[in-house]
This record gives sequence, C-alpha cells and structure tokens, in this order.
Amino acid sequence: MLNNLEPHTRFSFFLDLFFKDKTFPWFYNKITNNYLKTVVYNTTDTPNKTSNIETCIVYDIPNYLDIKTTIQETNLKEISFPLYNGYAVYFGNHSTCDAFLNDQVGKSRTNKLRRHQNRLDLSIAPTYTMYYGAIEEIEYKRLFKELKRITALRFTQKEEHNFELPYLNYYEEIMFKMIFEKKASIYVIYDKDKPINITLNFIDGQTMLHFNSCFDVDYSMYNLGHLNTIKHIRWCFDNNIKLFDMGRGDFFHKRQWVNKTYLYQEHIIYNSKSITAKLKAKKIIVLYKFRFRMVAILKKMKFHLAYGKYIKFKYRLSNKKDEKDNTTYNISNGVVIPKDKKIVKINYLDKEYSNLLFYVNDFLHKNFEKNSAISVYKDTKLASIYYIKGEKNTQKISIKSS
Repeated sequence: MLNNLEPHTRFSFFLDLFFKDKTFPWFYNKITNNYLKTVVYNTTDTPNKTSNIETCIVYDIPNYLDIKTTIQETNLKEISFPLYNGYAVYFGNHSTCDAFLNDQVGKSRTNKLRRHQNRLDLSIAPTYTMYYGAIEEIEYKRLFKELKRITALRFTQKEEHNFELPYLNYYEEIMFKMIFEKKASIYVIYDKDKPINITLNFIDGQTMLHFNSCFDVDYSMYNLGHLNTIKHIRWCFDNNIKLFDMGRGDFFHKRQWVNKTYLYQEHIIYNSKSITAKLKAKKIIVLYKFRFRMVAILKKMKFHLAYGKYIKFKYRLSNKKDEKDNTTYNISNGVVIPKDKKIVKINYLDKEYSNLLFYVNDFLHKNFEKNSAISVYKDTKLASIYYIKGEKNTQKISIKSS
C-alpha cells in the first residue's frame, strides 16, 4: 500500500502498481475482475490517509477491472475517461481448446493453421518452452538480448521507430523473480537453440496478460504469430486460465481470436477543495475526451490507414539512403551442385551467415524440406555464391552488392 503520496503523482496501472506486488495507493481497497467475477485485490488495512494530495493520475486501467476506493471518506473526488480499446479472449464455458477454436476461429481456419503448424514442424522441428516457475539466469539474459535484437529488426521491417525497447529493459528488470513466483512467464519457440519467437506474459490468477511478443523476421514465412497464439491458448486451457488479455492495439492478427473488447481508462483523483487541482483535472478530462472522440471519428474515416503510410514515409526520410542495404539475392532452383573441391559445407545458423537464414528457411518452406536433411555450401572461389542441397531439390544463391 502506498501511503505517503506526493502532491502530484502519475502511475501506470500495470507497470507502476499491479506488477509491483500490487502496491496500490491507500485509497484503493478492492479490485474485482468483472469477466471472471474474481477479486484481484482486497485490503482491510487501515491507511495512513495523507492530506497533501492535489492530483493522482492512474492510467491504462482496463475497465473490466472494477475498482472500489475509499475517497468518499475524504476531500478527494474521482473522474474517469476512456483512452483506447483493449482486446481479450474469454474462454467462457468451453471445456476444451478444440471446441473453443472451432467456435471462435472456425473449422476451416483451424485446419489451415494446423497445416501451417505441420509445415513448421516438418521444416525445422522446433521445440516449444514455457518458462513458468523456473528459468536459468544465463538463458533469461540471452532471451532478452535476443528479444531486443529481433524487435529492432521487426520495427525496421515495418519501417517504424522502435518504441518497445524501453519497456523491454523494464520487463527484464522485474520478470526474473516473477517467473519463479509464477506471476510471469516467457514462451519461446526454438530452432535448435536459436530463439525464433519470444513472448512475455504476466499471470494473475486465471488471467494471462499477453504483454509483448516478437518473432525473428527470417522465419516470417511460417506464420509464427498465429501459431504462437494457438500455443498460448492451449496452454491457458491446460493451466486453468480463463481470460487471455491481448492488450491494446487493433492488429489484424488479433481480430480472429478476440471475443471481448474493453476500454483502457485514465482515473484522476483530485482534491476537491483545491481550485488549482480541480481546474487541472477538468482541463485534462476535456482534452482527453476530445482526443478519444476524434480518434474514433478518424478511425471510422480510415484515417489511420493514411497515417500509417505517413509514418512509413517519415521513417524512410529519417533514414539516410546511404544506410540502405542495396544487396540483391538471385535465386536459381534445380541447379547442379559443384564438386566437393569447389565448395565447403557451412553451418547456416552461425552468425557469420545470418544473411542467408531467410533464404534457407524460404527454401525449406516452399519445398517441404527438413533442415535436418539439407546441406548448405559456400563456393570457395566465389565468396558470393552459396548452394542448398535438399532431399528433393537444390538451389543456388548469388549475392550481389551495389
């Protein structure tokens, strides 16, 4: 419980309060999850009510959480207003994962995703690990290092500036302990020992908060985003999780999964006897309500699509042309592999050959080949020439820089 608050404070509901052992301001006394009808937080402690609060702002509160306070016993008053939409999957009365998938996604789409899963399992035979209750510290640090790397690459691919990195640093600070307490988990899809999809989750009772997920762009052909979601949903069923909260962001990959839409809110608690605090609170709510309504109107007009194009254009302008990679890859299929004296076998997963990984995966995916049964060779005379030899097909990769 936070007793001695500064006159003006601002908190992120999850990052500053919820994830920090549910250390809420003294005027929070009960929080109920309305989807699950469960009590998330309840205290009978007698707070040390300080009288120096002018304004206390708590933002990013999902409105399916019903928050009871004791401010009615004080000079404080509360105003709440919407920020943006959040999205969740509620499993309701479905007794099995397959029943949920058939009802929510449909048999046709479920079968299609199963084929994607089979293709991934055939091509690279990945392993799937949910770190929940235990993790080696050295692997924990390696996973965050890799997550930061693939997130940077993913933002580059989307031609957007990376706003996730500061949050990843914060998550790295707090999640290690929380994994052992079973308040958090990290889900990883591995290609051998290489993480190709990493997801950070927070867990509270029967709720999983799906906070951050990213895949290696060199594996983009495998539809990892959807396969990762199915794996999480199955894990939820196996572990009695009833609500899978996918957070904010109206992304295409979420739409077929979610069956609950809620609002994130901001709450302003202010001293009703302070004219300054009252004016500040009223000003904020007017501005934010206007912003929320304008966003809804602009979205209906599909302005967000044009804005997305503007963001990409701005990104390109801010990145110099001379920084652009002008390397081209020419692919030839069905070639004859040269004799051994001209080529040497390489491990394409080594960092030295990271530029080949996408093309090797593309070869595996398109030709129904197994990575355990292919060989990748480097031309000993022409450093820009590589060969892939599978059980059924061959390919030549010619790299040209300009």
